Amino acid sequence: MSIKRIEVRNFKSFKELKIDLGKFNVIIGANASGKSNFVHIFEFLRDITTSGLDNAVSLQGGVEYLRNMNIRVSEDLFIKIVADQEFGWLGRRTKAGLIGIKTYETIYEFALRFNKRGSGFRIAKDRLNQKCRFIRLERKGKKIEEKEILGKGEILISRSNGKVKIDLNIPPKVPLKKEDIIPPFLREEKLLEHVLLLETPYFFIPPLEGIYSEISIYDFDPKLPKKATPITGKAELEEDGSNLSIILKSITENKEKKRKLFNLVKDLLPFVENLDVEKFADKSLLFKLKESYFKAQYLPASLISDGTINMTALIVALYFEKKPFVIIEEPERNIHPSLISKVVEMMKDASQKKQIVVTTHNPEFVKYAGLENILLVYRDKDGFSLISRPADKEEVKSFLKNDIGIEELYIQNLLEV
Repeated sequence: MSIKRIEVRNFKSFKELKIDLGKFNVIIGANASGKSNFVHIFEFLRDITTSGLDNAVSLQGGVEYLRNMNIRVSEDLFIKIVADQEFGWLGRRTKAGLIGIKTYETIYEFALRFNKRGSGFRIAKDRLNQKCRFIRLERKGKKIEEKEILGKGEILISRSNGKVKIDLNIPPKVPLKKEDIIPPFLREEKLLEHVLLLETPYFFIPPLEGIYSEISIYDFDPKLPKKATPITGKAELEEDGSNLSIILKSITENKEKKRKLFNLVKDLLPFVENLDVEKFADKSLLFKLKESYFKAQYLPASLISDGTINMTALIVALYFEKKPFVIIEEPERNIHPSLISKVVEMMKDASQKKQIVVTTHNPEFVKYAGLENILLVYRDKDGFSLISRPADKEEVKSFLKNDIGIEELYIQNLLEV
């Protein structure tokens, strides 16, 4: 699953945004251009799924800081997400045989309308569109195989006067009705005032929450993993990297995972001879590594460089965490410029299995990212954030033909032409 398009209106510094995403996306731009606000869009979606709409609004600073300060109540806050999603939903036995439904694209959009006075809001639009293929299935022994594609259709779920409205667009050859697809307890549900479809079972059949609730936004602080970590911490990497020792302990206890981790670290840091985790009497953990310079003794995390810790956490996030959508803020921090090209190649490799968004200010990162992967954030004359693809601009192509590197154009602010 991956998010391939996002549209936004009246969200923080954005007046209007329409942008396509690839598997690997590098967000660049000047300070205060809107890079963080772009990340906040995904954070907002995740928080809605995991904590509910009211809490998600509060986590963004409340209505006052969620909407654009210039537009305010004159326009709704609007978000639309188009996601690729190949998922076999269900099979239904009919007189014509077994019919399967496989979703291939999901479009979700909602709008919040703000009160003219105060900080209140209401849901003005809430709509889920699942595009599907309808397939005739055939059972062969214990297996079920696809026999014939009967056509494409849509399952449309929306909010209407506080209730759920379900519409189907099904090919004529498909002998299915609404009651064959949607369980009875979901057909006439009432929705609470501040509850979006994104938070309900309608969004979890099939499990679409994997796109939104499992968004990870990493902003590693290398000083935190240098401290001993209680063994009772989370089993997935914290977004600041603070529980790195716990994650490394789990990885190093598996022979194959440990070999993979060591090879990845060794590729970036050839001086590393081994990685391990030490357990103390107070049931805390601290990771350590052995360098080729001091083969007789391990170095504890407290003595390991910030860059080494950052790269280790980065490798874990890219290759050992299962989240399908990963945002990494300024991954090049504390990393020597000579290693940036390898870090970028590692991210491109990892993006074959998960969608990656990176924010950066580093010209070396821009140099190796690939022009087709770069998204430029900047402000227009009215102060609204815009996002463009430098690869689509003829002026940029002309500069590159004259042997001016993309990183040089970035430094000289020529990508906005």
